[in-house]
Formats: sequence, structure tokens, C-alpha cells
Amino acid sequence: MAQNPPDNSRLLVISFTDPLRAQEFLLAVAGLQTRQELQLHDAVIIARAEDGSSHVRETTDVTPGQAGVGAGVWGLLLGTIFGGPIGGLVIGAATAGGGALYAKLVDTGVKDATIEELRTAVPPGRTAVALLVSHVSVADLQRELARFPQAQLVETDLPPAAVSAVQAALDEANRAPFTG
Repeated sequence: MAQNPPDNSRLLVISFTDPLRAQEFLLAVAGLQTRQELQLHDAVIIARAEDGSSHVRETTDVTPGQAGVGAGVWGLLLGTIFGGPIGGLVIGAATAGGGALYAKLVDTGVKDATIEELRTAVPPGRTAVALLVSHVSVADLQRELARFPQAQLVETDLPPAAVSAVQAALDEANRAPFTG
């Protein structure tokens, strides 16, 4: 089960011209985490089509369907062991409903309301990566961002000095010749 991120976690949303660049950036962030240059609590990819429609992929939140199936299987197994076939069915159904309700009520990672706002904040035709991070080495993040021409800062609640560093890295990447 996913743990809630610490209170000092911050949101950073960067958009890219195509989904592959967004995936590449997400891999770069995973590398930063591996080297303990930041702590990643959640990542959400928001792809917005030219017509304004959007598609979201979350990495932390469990859907009610996933939670219901998982809880239902465990409930069926334990109910059958302790209550026989009827107990298995009753407890399996009850735990499936409870698991689905739990997943619906508990929102770990990037909040659902924030994701809904980002669906319209991401410019049409771009794909954004929304990161919930803490313990960020701004210099290392800046170094990675400088490798992504045409990336744009969409939204963040990082401290002002970190926002300036992120924007400087993006400006540097946009001054470099774009090779694809």
C-alpha cells in the first residue's frame, strides 16, 4: 500500500512537446531518486490532445476496482478458511466492497483535484509530468532539465529560489539547438 507523502513534498509540473520526451524525463527523475538527489512520492502523466481532451496515468493511487478485487480475493480466502464456503462468499463480498470504498476515499500522491486542474492547465498538444517530490537537490534537477529543449514549467509550489533555478534550466535548454 502506498504511504502518504510527507508534509514537505512539493509539486512540479513540466510539459513536453511529445509523450516520449515526457517518459524520458520521468526516467531521468527515477535516476535522480536512485542517486538520492530527490525523493519521488508520486508521478502523474497528463497527455492533452490538440482538441483539448486529456488522458491521465497515475503511478500511486489504487483504483477502486483494483482495491476491490485484491481485498475480495483475500476476504474469500480467509473467509473460506475460517467460515467455510458460505463464510468465504460473505466475507469476500464484504472485503471487496470495503477495499473499493477505501480506494475511493483515500487519495495518496498528487491529489485528484489537482489532477483535474492540470487537465486544463497543460497546453493542448503537450504531455506533462506532474511530480510530487521532497528533498530535492536543485542543482541536480537543474542539470537534468537542461537536457530537455522545448520543455515548459506548467505549475509548481517549489520555493522561489528553486523555481528560478528550474526556469533557468528550461531557458538554457531552449537556447541550445534542438536535435529532435
